[in-house]
Amino acid sequence: MRRILLFVLSLVVLSVRAEVEIAPTMVATIKGVVLDETGAPLPGASVWVKGTTIGAGTNTKGEFVLSLRKSGQQVVCFSFTGYKPQERAWNGQEDLDLTIRLEPSPNSLEEVVVTGTRTPKPLKEAPVLTRVVSEREIKQINPLDFRNLLEFALPGLQFGTAHGSNLPTLKFQGAEGGYVLFLVDGERIGGEGSNGNIDFERIDVDNIARIEVVKGAMSALYGAQAMGGVVNIITKNADRPFTADVNARIGSKDEMKYSASVGTKLNRFSSYTTFSYRKSDPYEVKDRKAQVQEVHGKDTVWRDTASKGSSVVLGYDVWSVNERLGYSFTDALKAEMSVGYYRNNLQNPYELDGIQDRFSTLTVNPKVHYMMGEDHLLTLSYMMDDYLKKEVYSDGYPSRTTMEDFTNTVRLNYSGKLAERHLLTAGAEVNTQKMHHYWFDLEAQLDYKQQNYVVYVQEEWKASEAFSLVAGVRSDCHSNYGFHPSPNISLMYRWAGLSLRGGYGMGFRLPTLKELYSSYPMGGFGFMIYGNEDLKPEESHQGTLSAEYTKGVFNGSVSGYYTKYRNEIYLGTYEEEDGTLAQKYYNHASSRKTGVDVMGQVRLDCGFTFNGSYSYVNTHADVDGYNTSVFRPHSLTFTANYARQVGKVRTSAALNGRWLSKVDVWNKNDDGNYVLTPYYAYTSVDLNLGARFPRGFRLGLGLNNLLNFKAKNAAADSSVIPQRGIEVVGTLGINVADLLKL
Repeated sequence: MRRILLFVLSLVVLSVRAEVEIAPTMVATIKGVVLDETGAPLPGASVWVKGTTIGAGTNTKGEFVLSLRKSGQQVVCFSFTGYKPQERAWNGQEDLDLTIRLEPSPNSLEEVVVTGTRTPKPLKEAPVLTRVVSEREIKQINPLDFRNLLEFALPGLQFGTAHGSNLPTLKFQGAEGGYVLFLVDGERIGGEGSNGNIDFERIDVDNIARIEVVKGAMSALYGAQAMGGVVNIITKNADRPFTADVNARIGSKDEMKYSASVGTKLNRFSSYTTFSYRKSDPYEVKDRKAQVQEVHGKDTVWRDTASKGSSVVLGYDVWSVNERLGYSFTDALKAEMSVGYYRNNLQNPYELDGIQDRFSTLTVNPKVHYMMGEDHLLTLSYMMDDYLKKEVYSDGYPSRTTMEDFTNTVRLNYSGKLAERHLLTAGAEVNTQKMHHYWFDLEAQLDYKQQNYVVYVQEEWKASEAFSLVAGVRSDCHSNYGFHPSPNISLMYRWAGLSLRGGYGMGFRLPTLKELYSSYPMGGFGFMIYGNEDLKPEESHQGTLSAEYTKGVFNGSVSGYYTKYRNEIYLGTYEEEDGTLAQKYYNHASSRKTGVDVMGQVRLDCGFTFNGSYSYVNTHADVDGYNTSVFRPHSLTFTANYARQVGKVRTSAALNGRWLSKVDVWNKNDDGNYVLTPYYAYTSVDLNLGARFPRGFRLGLGLNNLLNFKAKNAAADSSVIPQRGIEVVGTLGINVADLLKL
């Protein structure tokens, strides 16, 4: 495999050298200015020549310059978030001086997305219903971390805590975190925080340009672990000839965050460097009331009242640095390199004295893009993700690595038009994983490996301006489980402002190495957790149907889905020969999940924007007539934002809310009785006020948990992360490029 990779990379290097040597000199220069609807300059607008790798950003005055080596008829494209994109034809010979005036977009449907089909396309033309969380929405929510952002931005998503580790766990549309594939710039995230979930703290919110969410099975393009959906985090890149920004955030509940970025985007070279440090102390939330549980025995029913308990939320001490470089060797050939490092000293009051858990990761992601004409793109990429967990000792002893997850992905992807109405995406990739984990018998220092070889193809057929179809299949060949195909199909029909979408997708999830090979004594609970090498891969079959309507400033959608799982993996309890209890991973025969999402957005010319979403998920898990599911069936999120220009100051106010319904949860105790534990409704409302001043200064004031909500029984309910009262947050930001007028 290494020889093949070196051979391919050698060919790329040779082709780069050859094209640089034979490339013609500059033939023409395109320059100009990009303005908004009032005639004011738009700094940070994107300008590029269609079908090439050449692009630039506008400076503080809205100015840009492009130099090309290729002659002939070409198209220059202009875009800026919140505005309608424009194109200008150019004969490719004479120098060009342009003045472009962009018009505001009444809705977000002009935004370009890539996740659903791996090819850029406006959101309104995406055959797969995609939810986009824009940078503007992120600023309105003003979250401390990635978990807090997702909670307010996505309906049907719930964060809780894992038993034992107290680390965050995710449930999305009733599916566990291991069923949702998280990507950064299209590359999967390795490592594990807890119970199949990624380490959510490794995502730097200040480095996110937007988030694209595709719900349901997307295995034709993304493969295993994408059964519940795909969350693609698009990071920021330099958008101006010079850009620099610093931010500070301090909260009254022992939290702080500092970040800085600097970058440049010129004709052929781009660089963007970010640094972030954030800290949050752990805290304890005590029960307001004693937990009352209803117990159903064989012949009688009674109530037990437990003593008041408490729940601890872990803190963190995180710093991260990321570098993103890009260079266009020719008009057709571009190379990129992203490198990132993250470290988190977990703040856990339950840890033994002198021992601290430290999580870290190093990622390296080079890519080469080759434009084979205006409509054909070939991309070769490599992703290395080395994720570590260590025990760090304060008494001078060397640290000990208790977990390492080392993953590699090599991918060759092609996308292009085969005919006027046919767009093909095809590729091949190799995924390798090597894991050392304390669940594998730490003293024996065992390592386990697995490999997966993939070929995928997907075609989009735009039969007419109204009707389009996407069909694809992905074939996985795994080192343990052999060959497995995963097909999907999506259809879209557009008429006036109405878009109807429907589809079917087959999901596929491989057992994790932990599920296969664990042999772990669960400290403090007195039982063993065992893997199961006889596990079968999980399969899902999901059907979706949605209707989206857009008219002027309004955009709304209703979508429903039905998912059937086969061979679902779960952790079951059994009694060993000596009478002690143990747990082991097994396959369920089947399970089902259904749900409905309703979303709406209104953008008014007066500066008011409203986003609302409601989600219903039916994950009822019936055991002897009792519901054992902990997922809350109803959830609601909303954002009301108002922005207004007062003199030279841009002011804003955003109210963000989230509500989760009550659910009654049953579990079977050691005596064979069923015990009812009520998980009460959950409410959270945040208020954020902001002001943007001339020369790049920004001030913000936030009130988190505005209604001062506190859980009744925080100790018993691990399905949500408890709140601790009202928090006051202050923020300060400085755009250095605007300050220096660059």
